[in-house]
Amino acid sequence: MFRFFKRTKIEIWEIDFLEEVFLKLADQIGISYYNQVRAGLLRSVMLNSGDIPNYVGFTYHSAVYKRYYKPMEENYKISNILVKDFYSGKFLKVSIYMAYGIVTGYAIDQNHSKYKFITADIDIHSVKKMNIGENDNVKIYALLSNEEQKFVNKNDLYVISVKGKEYYHLKELEDGDFLGIDNNGESYKITHDPLEITLVSLEERLKLLKEQSH
Repeated sequence: MFRFFKRTKIEIWEIDFLEEVFLKLADQIGISYYNQVRAGLLRSVMLNSGDIPNYVGFTYHSAVYKRYYKPMEENYKISNILVKDFYSGKFLKVSIYMAYGIVTGYAIDQNHSKYKFITADIDIHSVKKMNIGENDNVKIYALLSNEEQKFVNKNDLYVISVKGKEYYHLKELEDGDFLGIDNNGESYKITHDPLEITLVSLEERLKLLKEQSH
């Protein structure tokens, strides 16, 4: 199973990489992603926190997060970004993931124990934008009541492993915390600092979904 934490510090070269890619893609995806990173959105990283190989997820500074969060925005990834690795001198293929109007993380396609992006060498000429998540999560979505479904996008659901158990990410809360649901329909509030998993009642689940949709 994946470990929830390992490295937590976000590197300057990661921020520079995101800013450079978002600036280059501003005509296609808008300037908001560049602005949010520039404004200091990203607080730390979480390694291997989901079912995507080599995934690096982000936690946030809540004040900036609230400015850019859009609860019903589509989830998608930008793939086929090429960036040169400082250590190998080779180009790595990278995907960047977005949800709720917020950048959520990135993943490199190859397994590398050590890498560092050279942001002066980025190639975006073959990038692809792909919606993610919707087709794989119909079963989990069906566990929600009709009222709850009004506040959740099916493509908001993705698998994340915490303390040896898999949960579906249901709704982002604050500072990287989230509302999760398991295959039995039980819901949990999962916080990362400190790492805690708290069972949530159906009433509390609906309340949290409503609160995070405004």
